[in-house]
Amino acid sequence: MTLRLLPASLLFACTLTHAAENPVPQPVAEQVGRLVELLKDGFASGYPEATQVQDLNVGTADQLTLAVFTVEGFDKGNTYRQYLAAFTPAVTEDDQEHYTLVDVMHIGGDGWRAVETLDAKWVKDPAHKRALIDIPVMENASGDSPNFPSQPGVIHLALIGEESKRFVEKD
Repeated sequence: MTLRLLPASLLFACTLTHAAENPVPQPVAEQVGRLVELLKDGFASGYPEATQVQDLNVGTADQLTLAVFTVEGFDKGNTYRQYLAAFTPAVTEDDQEHYTLVDVMHIGGDGWRAVETLDAKWVKDPAHKRALIDIPVMENASGDSPNFPSQPGVIHLALIGEESKRFVEKD
């Protein structure tokens, strides 16, 4: 039993170490808290200690703040889901930092895949002449326990739309 808990403990320790290196700005934490309230069921709760943030330069002058956050305990069970939210940062006239939600999507969870460390890259997709956000993940392979994915992978996301942008996962 102790050996089964070792990978989970290591993942948890790595997540906390990464979170300590990139602290979540309070306005982002508040926005994530609101998203958790919208996305959870009557039993689930957020896991703020596992929230990861990353500022990402997109294009020449634009910036996105990405947040991966976890909601756990759906239907009183031992399940979790990871979500990716994108925000545009700004500063008000009175120097107050705020973040406007661009989009949020379900990107991981039990028996599927997990973002262990948020390390997104903005890359050009020459085939479709648009830019993608690539996020490394671990995916569940045949025979993996639901909470212990073993296969490295990458999520390719396009941010599409002119006025209201939406994430679309690309193959």
